[in-house]
This record gives sequence, C-alpha cells and structure tokens, in this order.
Amino acid sequence: MRCTFLGTGTSHGVPMIGCNCAVCRSDNPKNKRRRCSLYVQAGGKQLLFDTPPDLRDQVLTFGVERIDAVFITHPHADHIFGFDDIRRFSDLQKAHIHVYGSPETIASMRTKFDYVDKPSHSFGGVPRVVFTEMTAPVEVGGAKVTPVPVMHGEEAVYGFLVEADGQRLTYIPDCSGIPENSFRLLENLDVMILDGLRPGRHATHFSIEECIENLQRIGAKRSFLTHLTHHSDHDALQTALPAGIEVPWDGLTVS
Repeated sequence: MRCTFLGTGTSHGVPMIGCNCAVCRSDNPKNKRRRCSLYVQAGGKQLLFDTPPDLRDQVLTFGVERIDAVFITHPHADHIFGFDDIRRFSDLQKAHIHVYGSPETIASMRTKFDYVDKPSHSFGGVPRVVFTEMTAPVEVGGAKVTPVPVMHGEEAVYGFLVEADGQRLTYIPDCSGIPENSFRLLENLDVMILDGLRPGRHATHFSIEECIENLQRIGAKRSFLTHLTHHSDHDALQTALPAGIEVPWDGLTVS
C-alpha cells in the first residue's frame, strides 16, 4: 500500500489570498498547502479521497495517471469542487468510475453536479461516474474501504479506513469529534491521518492539541496531521510535536 498526500491545507489553502504572514510568504515548499486530498494505491487499484478545487494541479504535479474509485468525505466546496476533472480519467479509461459517499453526500453531489446524469455529446464531455451510496464496506480490487462516521461540527461526515496488502490506513481530514463506535475501527492501524487545523479550539475541526490527543489514543504505527492552516510553519510544528506524530507536505508518499 502507498499513499500520497495530494493536499494538506485547509479550505483557503496556503498561501492564503491577501495574507502576508511569515508562513504565507515562506520559501519552504512544505508550507505550500493545496486543499485536502489523498491518493492511495492499494490492492492493485488507485483510490482517490476527495476532489478539491486544486485537483487538476495535484494530479499533474504528483503524477496521478489513473483513478479506479473516488471516495467523498463530505460535500463541502474545498473537498468536491474539482470533481469535474474526473472526466479526464473516465475518458482516458473509457469506463465509468464509482464515486462513493454517505447517502447525504451522494444526494448533494447529484444536486451540485446535476449535469453528470444528463446526456452529453461525447463520452469525455462530463465525468462518467456511478454515484454510489455507501453505508457499509466496499471492495475495490483487493482493497476494502470502510466508512468511519465522525462529526464535523454538527454535521455527520465520513472518514475512511483502507485495508489491503496486510495494511490498515485511516484518513479523516475534517473532524471535531470521533464517536466511540468509530474508535473501534481505528485499532491496529499502520497509518492514521487526522484533522489538526490550527492551535486553539475551533467549532468544526480538531485543534492541533486535540488532534495530538486523539492520535496518541489511537496509537497507529505512523500518525499524521492534515488540513493545516497558515498558523503553522511546517518545520516549527514538526519540532514541537511529540515523537511519532508527523507533519506531512503536499507530494509526500508513504509506503
């Protein structure tokens, strides 16, 4: 199993428009954060988690050439508004691509991208997908993907557990609370990636402090924060974190 962080930033991205703070002006490429997305190669298949507005730049920059299935955590703009670029993959592959999410997420995707289900003049004119409501684990090739229900403020959204090749990885980019039933899915993980927005409490995201607390409880072999704002300089944050917790950067691949 391999995963590549396509984006590790919050909804504004970093640098943020109109900001001249030290992180936004930083020359360190690890401080350049696109909106959150993860690419996982597992079980002989290529899985994409979320389709942010930066998707075209992400797949071109980091060499993503195929997508076998897409999993949407929730239908907020910073996680879905690059969805139209999936049409290039369905056209190249001459096949429909399954797009999975909660029933509420799929209903929202059908509304926001209503043209997808309408006839068009060519196969490549719109994303050729199969919107699929997901309430239980699904298998894509040799990979098993299980929804992990979490809270994002007052909204119930998904993270995802990927099991393949004898490995277990969980990705939860937007989260302010993990129900006890979901904690049971987070045992014996090889990789855990969790929302750690910024220092200090936030209404809909874990703070860095809350993220650390939850990562330590989960106890994966490797633990990462994601969905970071411009409040955190990469090197300074990494130095401040407890041992075993890592700050990723766009393009980081973990095997």
